[in-house]
Amino acid sequence: MFHCRSISHHHTELAIREQLSLTPHQQQQWMEKQHDVEVVVLSTCNRLELYAHVDEPDQMDTLWADLLTQQTSPTDVPYTLSLTGLDAVRHLFRVCCGLESMALGEPQILGQVTRAYEQAHAQGTAHNAISLLFRAAIHAAKRARTETNIGTGSASVSSLAVSKIEAALGPLNQHSAIVLGAGEMGQTVIKTLLQRGATQITVISRTYESARRAAEQWQIRARPITELKDSLLEAGILFTTSNAPFTILSSEDVEPIMRARPERPLYIVDIAVPRDVDMAVGSLTGVCLYDLDDLQQVIEASIVQRRQTIPEVERIIEEELSLFWSDYQGRTVAPTIRQLREQAERIRQAELNRMYHRVDDEHTRELVEQFSHRFMNKMLHHLTRNLRDKAGQQDGALLVAIARDLFGLEDGL
Repeated sequence: MFHCRSISHHHTELAIREQLSLTPHQQQQWMEKQHDVEVVVLSTCNRLELYAHVDEPDQMDTLWADLLTQQTSPTDVPYTLSLTGLDAVRHLFRVCCGLESMALGEPQILGQVTRAYEQAHAQGTAHNAISLLFRAAIHAAKRARTETNIGTGSASVSSLAVSKIEAALGPLNQHSAIVLGAGEMGQTVIKTLLQRGATQITVISRTYESARRAAEQWQIRARPITELKDSLLEAGILFTTSNAPFTILSSEDVEPIMRARPERPLYIVDIAVPRDVDMAVGSLTGVCLYDLDDLQQVIEASIVQRRQTIPEVERIIEEELSLFWSDYQGRTVAPTIRQLREQAERIRQAELNRMYHRVDDEHTRELVEQFSHRFMNKMLHHLTRNLRDKAGQQDGALLVAIARDLFGLEDGL
């Protein structure tokens, strides 16, 4: 049975989400400990989700609690969304298609889901059922982006961050900006800044080589992390996007910088999770600090047109969901149905052989053979059809187990 546990921007404030954000290394370490369990971990700036294919909800609860110990104590975490069966599957499809994103239809989420699945596959935790699920969800998302306008003009979190600054400062060609972080998010910010007319951009990374490569690609300036404070004396805007597990800028770091530039405000947009900038920085004179939660107003204004495409995307999701669910049901119950038919055939052949010892007429034997075959198929038809129909429901695994027990089928398939 499929299960999902989710903590996201829908129910959980940033202060909690950032405490639970997992680095790729932490995800890999955790999955390396999972043996013979089908799991995928999806960790982005706005969500931490665990998808699993396990028999019991208690087993899923144990996996989720263990995953959370990578960052917190093994206590109950509030605002956890728990989904099972078809609800868990539908949720993944919606996430993949961008319907659950903070920025509706954002282009990054499909790549993030794909990388999460690939990481699980590389670690050996994506077996038949999970692979079938994620391939189907990714296919549905590609259909949605091809056949609808869900991605047309869609805004990523990075582009929304730039829009927030544009709303405050106007055109960006007269302002110098620093981008802290040279990863995917940072490079999306750089690309957006260039598209919006910014010309004075500096990229800074904890690893200077990463900053240098990004600067070479985008034809901008690169500086090492040791020169961040000096750079802030000159810049008017700072975007922070690093994946550092700790705070990079505190109020003690920024206060002397602002004293040295009393007439020039500093706009900071922190879209890192966990946050790169201490919240106390926002209370300093001359500093305007925004984080992910502050982008919500920009998001609401940007998605009016794309909301009109939601029904069409949901139609595609339901179509692909139906195809997937039929495929999944057939695959999960197929070994049981095969064994049931093999058992019935063995019984039929044994009884035919017993009868053949008393009947020598070939024509009679042929009639009995045909009758017994039709009788067996009709007796099994409704049973096997119901098993297929119910195998994927919430109690499907229990139903299949009961059927196997009632008919004395061998375990261990």
